[in-house]
Amino acid sequence: MKSTLRFSPGGLIDCLYTEAIDLHQLGRLHVVRATDIRFNDQTQEWETRHADTGEVLFSNLSRAACLQWEHENLQPQSRTHNLTNQLHPIPMKQIIILAFSLLIAACGPNKTQLRSELQSIDSEMVNLRIAAEQHRSKMDQAEYVAFIGSFAAGYGATSGNYELAGDGADTAVRSSRQYDASSYSLDQLKQRYEVLAKRRTEIVKQLN
Repeated sequence: MKSTLRFSPGGLIDCLYTEAIDLHQLGRLHVVRATDIRFNDQTQEWETRHADTGEVLFSNLSRAACLQWEHENLQPQSRTHNLTNQLHPIPMKQIIILAFSLLIAACGPNKTQLRSELQSIDSEMVNLRIAAEQHRSKMDQAEYVAFIGSFAAGYGATSGNYELAGDGADTAVRSSRQYDASSYSLDQLKQRYEVLAKRRTEIVKQLN
């Protein structure tokens, strides 16, 4: 994921908080919570809400999708809801140091940095595989429960047991939503895994 740092003429930096770079090196932080992600029991969806007004900005069955929406829509150049995270003014010397650091980074990391990044990538890929298996297990379970719920709904309707039919239908719907949410999360994990695998190949080539 890419993050944007916007420098104002007055020496302020506006950005969506990230730990990709050490923001503490730029000066004293002033962090304001822009949104709040909550689960809505009625709609059975996760909602990204404006932290001050409570306005629903985005909703989805997947919490990961809400986090992704935050990252894509709350960067300085894309904000439409006057949501700001600002840093206090910083000395020009520190800006120069940051620029110099970025210049060094542009020249390419050394082998020690590459090995460290490779180790981090390998660790994350293992965690992604574990998470993917968990979501596949949830999908299998949700599919089974949805089948049982559908069967109960059909049996209840034909036998005149409408309470059983209603409960079965509700179970089938909830399980189908859980299946969709796990499926979406699994797709996100696969995309991240592919990105890491590509980067890993690049690092291995640089080290060889």
